[in-house]
Amino acid sequence: MLSAYYLYRAVDYRFLHADRLGPSLFNKQLWYFSHALLALPVVFGAPLQFLPKLRQSAPRVHRWIGRTYVIGASGAATLAIYLGATTEYEGSRLSIVLTGMLWLFFTLAAWKAAVARNFVAHRAFMIRSYTLALVLVWLRVMYDFQDQLFFYVQDEELRDATREWASWVVPLLVVEFWISWLPQVKSNKSFKSKPLRGST
Repeated sequence: MLSAYYLYRAVDYRFLHADRLGPSLFNKQLWYFSHALLALPVVFGAPLQFLPKLRQSAPRVHRWIGRTYVIGASGAATLAIYLGATTEYEGSRLSIVLTGMLWLFFTLAAWKAAVARNFVAHRAFMIRSYTLALVLVWLRVMYDFQDQLFFYVQDEELRDATREWASWVVPLLVVEFWISWLPQVKSNKSFKSKPLRGST
């Protein structure tokens, strides 16, 4: 429900205001529409992939949803790179391009891990990929609470750029802490090193 609400907000912002869509069909308009259409099955189909019962009872459905996700996310990420590089907001260009590049890499890495039947790596990369797929949600949430989150940034353009960066860096850091850093810390605690030879 939250994703649907913020997707509506994103559509309202970009597509229901003519001045934000681009000057012509082949100058941004087509690419914005294509990006949105490719992202739709990604945002709403991916949650099904994390249901253990679906993977166990209907593995073929799981695989087809996964293929749809890879195609949609790869296309949407590629278009995000282009749209980010050509956006009129200079402070957002690098952030959007990096988001698209990482999203594309995580998606393809998840697909490659699944083909190799390395399902531990597949799950980790899928979580990372879907985290970046939800950037539109994180961005709108941070916008709604920007006075509380970014009260220390008074300049409006600088606040927009800060929010753009935080919308993917913060969620990705949280995910990395959960799936990578925390397990390593726990494993280090349980590891007892042997004393060096000759030490007392």
